[in-house]
Amino acid sequence: MNYDFKRNQMLILTTISISLLLVNPVSSFSLQEPTKTILTLHKFEYAFFNGGQTIVFEGKLTTESGDRVPFVKIIIKNDGPCPENHVIAEGITDKHGRFWIPIITKVWDESDNLIKVHAEFEGNDNFLPSTSYEYNVVIYPLHAEKCVN
Repeated sequence: MNYDFKRNQMLILTTISISLLLVNPVSSFSLQEPTKTILTLHKFEYAFFNGGQTIVFEGKLTTESGDRVPFVKIIIKNDGPCPENHVIAEGITDKHGRFWIPIITKVWDESDNLIKVHAEFEGNDNFLPSTSYEYNVVIYPLHAEKCVN
């Protein structure tokens, strides 16, 4: 009789557990949704650069609530024909979610020396991807190395 009682007790507990899972499956096995992010690329005071000059792309990555997103990769892209993947620089945010990404200017668009640049965060398991505003940059080609695909 003791065995039947324990067996019935286990059957009841199992039935209750399964019922709770069916009634509210989200809270039983909920995974945290990735957090929305905001990527800011600071505008240059002057958007004209000599070829071979260093540009520093500067900005920050935060959540919508303003929390910093540290130690993640930021990609700087252009809209020019070179390079084919449009990536001209990459860097990592610091512990405060800020980044400084230096690069030596090149001729990325021979047609008019004007490119539009923006920053991208590709996202990860914890944070959703985001893209910054786009800014115009002009590279004077006199001393600039040409971009090679």
